[in-house]
Amino acid sequence: MAFTKSFNTPLLQIDEELQRHNELILMIKENPSEISEIVSRSRRDFTREFFMHLHTLAESSVNNLETQNDFAKLRNMFLAAVKDYDSAMESIETLNAAELNFQDIIKSPSDASCWKIDNLGEKNQCFNPELVAHWLQLCYNVEEVGRVHAIVLKCFRHSNTYVDNNLICSYLRLVELDRARCVFDGMPRKNTVTWTAIIDGYLKCNLDDEAFKLFQDSVKHGVPANSKMFVCIMNLCGKRVDLKLGKQIHARILKSRWRNIIVDNAVVHFYAKCGDISSAFRAFDCMAERDVICWTTMITACSQQGFGYEAMLMLSQMLGEGFFPNEYTICSALKACGENKALKFGTQLHGAIIKNICKSDVFIGTSLVDMYAKCGLMVDSKGVFDRMKIRNTATWTSIISGYARNGFGEEAINFFRLMESKRMHVNKLTVLSVLMACGTTKALLIGREVHAQIIKRIFHTNMYIGSTLVWFYCKCKEYSYAFKVLQHMPLRDVVSWTAIISGCARLGLEQEALEFLQEMMEEGVLPNSYTYSSALKACAELEAPMLGKLIHSYASKSPASSNVFVNSALIYMYSKCGYVADAFQVFDNMPERNLVSWESMILAYAWNGHAREALKLVHRMQAEGLVVDDYIHTTVVSACGGVEHGDIQQSGESSSHYLYS
Repeated sequence: MAFTKSFNTPLLQIDEELQRHNELILMIKENPSEISEIVSRSRRDFTREFFMHLHTLAESSVNNLETQNDFAKLRNMFLAAVKDYDSAMESIETLNAAELNFQDIIKSPSDASCWKIDNLGEKNQCFNPELVAHWLQLCYNVEEVGRVHAIVLKCFRHSNTYVDNNLICSYLRLVELDRARCVFDGMPRKNTVTWTAIIDGYLKCNLDDEAFKLFQDSVKHGVPANSKMFVCIMNLCGKRVDLKLGKQIHARILKSRWRNIIVDNAVVHFYAKCGDISSAFRAFDCMAERDVICWTTMITACSQQGFGYEAMLMLSQMLGEGFFPNEYTICSALKACGENKALKFGTQLHGAIIKNICKSDVFIGTSLVDMYAKCGLMVDSKGVFDRMKIRNTATWTSIISGYARNGFGEEAINFFRLMESKRMHVNKLTVLSVLMACGTTKALLIGREVHAQIIKRIFHTNMYIGSTLVWFYCKCKEYSYAFKVLQHMPLRDVVSWTAIISGCARLGLEQEALEFLQEMMEEGVLPNSYTYSSALKACAELEAPMLGKLIHSYASKSPASSNVFVNSALIYMYSKCGYVADAFQVFDNMPERNLVSWESMILAYAWNGHAREALKLVHRMQAEGLVVDDYIHTTVVSACGGVEHGDIQQSGESSSHYLYS
């Protein structure tokens, strides 16, 4: 009885082992792609006995060659997976030992470090370039990299390109550009990796000119480019907006063997950065394969450069091809919706976000706030804002600028006060939005408070903020403050000058407006259509036709010559000065006319006693489907009252017929 028990126990163990072996074989047969994971999970089961069991199964299928071959392939798969696993474990142990050695050596004095490195050699633990590269990856600060660098200089008799490349990369990772350049300059032999690393380093530090010089040097030295070099140079061309060079590099890429999805993405991004959307589309269409990054690049480019509908169309195509957008894609698409007032598409996108098409975060929330605000739906914009758990400066700025843009100045100011109470950081865009709100509501005291903050934060040197301050003070009828702000601006552009000129014209300071125009042109700043319109209105109020004609001659040589508002201002100026024929010549030569143009010309005739011509123009206006308002009605009828009844009948027109037609 005792003998039977002792005999059955080993048999039971053997049966359990065989069952486990068979389970492992079955698992691999069902999931051959998961063999590495199965081996790492059950390494101790892959014993000598397991492989003997496999051999036995193969031998038992001697009459079936196909089954025998299957077992042989299975055995080779297992052996390869086990070997890979054991090698990886051995490497991890080696790396752990290397890390311990690194921590010991790096903390030792220089001479002691070298002695310990020599000691590694005696223990057959070779001090080689691969070990140095691993040590450099373990460095967290420049002092540690410097220590490894010192050890390299003492222990390596000759310069090693692989080690030097790793030193350059380590210094660049810690933004130590000067030290990286020192290593680079001291290298007797440089390869493509060396040049790519240093160019990319300068590029990331925004030293584009230096990066470009290094690229030129690499070309002179005949350095062959690889995919990383091409990506780096395309990024450089994009930052420099160097379309000519970028196209030359693109041509080289097309002729090379280095084309891949990363390089193709860099090409698309380059054309997008340079504003060449058509070339970006061509490069995108020629891509052999696409990923989320290239789709996002194109959608962002279209959104930023005013091709909003194309951006929305591309998002639809992207989803149709089975790609899921990321946060950047969604933000760009929402921007396009806002700029194009595409509310329906924007709300559909909002619904998709709620259904978890992608991870919702503060950036997507901010984009939704901005989109609804630009579509004029401040209730929906505030609803998204209120539901956001986390808000940043951009979120607050979006809601404030939304209220300011849509004419809710007081609400914008209230949100600004709330933002300040929560000690949120205020940026330049926030300040611009609040100043707009203060200007529209004539909130002088609050605007002055904001002005004080601008000076405190040294924002007053910013040209856009300076221009908005000038506009704000003019809106509040504080000309002297507006003038002081303009005087203290280090740089003044067309917006700054137009703000003061239009402000003076509105405040009845026409002479000052024209003096500012002269000063502006003397500084070499070219007026735009808004500048010309304001200056011409000033001439009209002063009844200064000679000055008006001079401004007309300048405007006719600029793109503003075809602007409908400039032409309307010219008609008004000439009519106020009694030059009706000149006014009509401007009107007749206009490529397009709006309601203001028609009304300006009709009033020009009416004010100057040309009732007959005014009536004719009214009929022309009505024939083109435009509605004549009450003011025009009254003015024309009044003009007709001063004309003899017979004269009007002779012209074939009737004021009473006109009134009731």
